[in-house]
Amino acid sequence: MEEKIGVYICECGPNIAENVDIDKVINVVSSLPSVGIVERHKLLCSEDGKKFLKQSIQEHGLTRLVIAACSPKQHEATFMKVCEEAGLNPHLFQLVNIREQCAWIIEDKERATDRATRYVRAALRRIPYHQPLEKREIDCNPDVLVIGGGITGIETSLLLAGPDRKVYLVEKTSFLGGKLREFEKLAPGMESTDKLLKHKIKNVEESENIKVFTNAEVKGVIGFLGNFIAVVKTGENEELEIKVGSVVVATGFDLFDPTKIPRYGYSKFDDVYTSLEFEKMNLNGKILLKNGQPPKSIAIIHCVGREERGYCSAVCCSYSLKFARYLKARFPDVKVSNLYTELSVPGKVYQKFYEETKAMGVDFIRAREIEIKEKVIKYLTEDEKEQNLAVDMVILTPAIQPSSDASKLAEMLKISQDEKGFFAEEHEKLGPVSTSMEGIFIAGCAQGPRNIADSIIQAEAVAGKILSSIIPGKKLEPEARTSEISEALCIGCQTCLEVCAYGAIYFDEIKRVSVVNEILCRGCGNCAASCPSGAASLKHFTATQIHQEVVEALR
Repeated sequence: MEEKIGVYICECGPNIAENVDIDKVINVVSSLPSVGIVERHKLLCSEDGKKFLKQSIQEHGLTRLVIAACSPKQHEATFMKVCEEAGLNPHLFQLVNIREQCAWIIEDKERATDRATRYVRAALRRIPYHQPLEKREIDCNPDVLVIGGGITGIETSLLLAGPDRKVYLVEKTSFLGGKLREFEKLAPGMESTDKLLKHKIKNVEESENIKVFTNAEVKGVIGFLGNFIAVVKTGENEELEIKVGSVVVATGFDLFDPTKIPRYGYSKFDDVYTSLEFEKMNLNGKILLKNGQPPKSIAIIHCVGREERGYCSAVCCSYSLKFARYLKARFPDVKVSNLYTELSVPGKVYQKFYEETKAMGVDFIRAREIEIKEKVIKYLTEDEKEQNLAVDMVILTPAIQPSSDASKLAEMLKISQDEKGFFAEEHEKLGPVSTSMEGIFIAGCAQGPRNIADSIIQAEAVAGKILSSIIPGKKLEPEARTSEISEALCIGCQTCLEVCAYGAIYFDEIKRVSVVNEILCRGCGNCAASCPSGAASLKHFTATQIHQEVVEALR
């Protein structure tokens, strides 16, 4: 069948039309081989534009399509859908970015027009080599595995559980609630934690659609979005196999170990406590010294381990203010001093919380080089003066750090960690709760330091992603533009296994070649770029296609 290529140039309102001579581009490409029609439109991504494009494809019987418009990240999927509706395989289409790569960055109109013309010509030289890739559909399991039974895991489970979706909530300790169980109140509103947590735990335990495993551990997870198999080891040493469609990691955090900084005197002197130890004392109603007497003066030391960890934990200052209020409520005459290097009280609510706490007679001292001797704190002021502060009790606020089993879990799930050891999101803005492994999500302090409210917001974000991507009864459509490896060319070096971020490649020990699991492959192209023998290639981005495009762009 004779090829008939359609070329459509979008004005994008004034964004392209003002800095690219579209008529000149049309004149150049109209005479090129196999070009059946060249047209312009004010806004192809609009409803009118999509309708025009669909009708034009059908009326002219186009076999391939080139659109010169904006970034593929923004509207490639939009135009691929129009191609489908018009009966044209969406992979027989090429989108040329003449907005971000021409009109927006080149001030001279003639140069911008020349660049746009080159790019359209390059696409026309590439498009004959496109193959009509076919879509596939696979069944998916709507059920969810939630790892971690703290407030984030509980909230995620409650949001996701329903008649058509079962949630398996796995907690390694003997109870739900995580570290929040040890808090009396939440800052800045000073609401009762017990009331909030008991209500949510009760809802979890009464739900017919949430299965809770305590004293349990996830031993292994294999599979892909819509079809994971997890092995859970229960408290009875029984191993259960659970089938789910997605996994949520909400494993919380650990506190920095203050013994790593000897000058704070933790575990060396009596009456030096961490923040969590103090929370427990307060919850039990026994804020007492080792000698059984109530304290008359207390120092709260902020930022313990901040320099060592290399980041601010964001929540320490707010809960230090909460501690001061605990103390003033129990001992109105107690002297409370906060020693800090930088104070983090973001937003109007926390600023007001700080000011009200300070008005209660709580001292705030900017200090550095803090050293604790028994019952005396030595420090330097802002003007480099050495000062001593006598206190009965010291409360340290250690940095929040990744949980101790984060690396083990990351390796098992094949998800990335950031440079600090927290689980890494796919993209800070575009995929803040997604990971490098499709179908596995992260939320709460497992991803980094955050307060209760923000952790709950992340739980809501995760629930939204899962509810919108895995719908009961609906099949999933895997990526069609996947990698493939030629058995004839593969030398068995396994370089591709090392660079694949999605665990989509395995090594066939019998044939001694690497094999791509196309269901897991996301089409990133790492394997094709790193393969020393040229055995790995990426559909829709083959060496031939790219070569033809580059040669014409540089001509």
